[in-house]
Amino acid sequence: MRRGLPAAAGALAAALALTSCAATRENDTDTLVVSTFAFATEEFMQVVGEPFEERTGIEVVLDTGTNSGRLTKLRINKDRPDTDVVLISDYYAEIGREMELFDTVDPAAVPAMADIQPWAVDPDGYGPAYTFQLLGLMYRTDMVEEPPTSWDPLWDPEHPGGFALPDISVSAGPMFVLAAGEAYGSGPTDADTGFERLSRIGPDALQFYTGSTELTSLLERGEVAMAPGLDNFAMSSVEAGQPIGFAVPEEGRVMTANTAQIVAGAPNKDGAEQFIQFLLEPEVQSEIAEVIYDKPVHPDAEVTDLMTEVAGPAAEDPAAGGYHQGDLALIAEQRSAWLDRYIEEVAR
Repeated sequence: MRRGLPAAAGALAAALALTSCAATRENDTDTLVVSTFAFATEEFMQVVGEPFEERTGIEVVLDTGTNSGRLTKLRINKDRPDTDVVLISDYYAEIGREMELFDTVDPAAVPAMADIQPWAVDPDGYGPAYTFQLLGLMYRTDMVEEPPTSWDPLWDPEHPGGFALPDISVSAGPMFVLAAGEAYGSGPTDADTGFERLSRIGPDALQFYTGSTELTSLLERGEVAMAPGLDNFAMSSVEAGQPIGFAVPEEGRVMTANTAQIVAGAPNKDGAEQFIQFLLEPEVQSEIAEVIYDKPVHPDAEVTDLMTEVAGPAAEDPAAGGYHQGDLALIAEQRSAWLDRYIEEVAR
């Protein structure tokens, strides 16, 4: 019990600090607080934050962390929000909407939403997707004789080299459950088949990875021959000349996206909408693709040669390539139950 006290005290202090900070930001139009991912922050400021500051005169302040951690901070500070924009994975955005943490976007203030790929526009008026990632099978090209065309090699006991699986807590986790349900069951919402299929191979997985760097390290060191993963995880390895490939399965093509959400009651909603408009501009989208490996949603943005080398034509138009987002409402509704199921049925 005593070991939990410092953590509890720390959480309380953090909550009080957030509330105190929020009190100083009412109607603060000179600052934009952007909650974002904890990786590539310097690159993000270089291609997005600093150019936005130069154009608008609004100072960009980053607040970084995991998807779940940042949602928790927003919930703590819901009555007195300090954050303006949240860049967050699509199904965590769905959870945030159910918690009433996000506001809708005025299409007149963000006209670029009319030009991006249709799937990237939220039908209920919330923030759009601004980049996306494809789920596929990452593999060692020197350990796998031919590029896989399906998820089947994960169930092949004769396949050499072993494999890793994504933990349910990372973006690829719930996506792979749905991909397996689609490939081997009745369709993209057949999570029961997905869990049943994963339960067959979970005990044989050499590791359940919890981050992109962990996955790429496992593959680059040759500790596993393959693993389900997102295509942007493979890009740095391929660019560095590592023997890593990315296979697009014929069935079970599921993707995930990063979305830009406006916080409900944001101190600087006008600045937040300006920021989303900036984020969706083709030139900015192209810079993000070049520097951060995230694929753009604006059709006029440039997809890099590396992206098409790794993921093929779907890197430019995922819908035309047979990819679709997972059932976000289903994932959000079942998230807690899926955590338990994954521990009990798959990672046992």
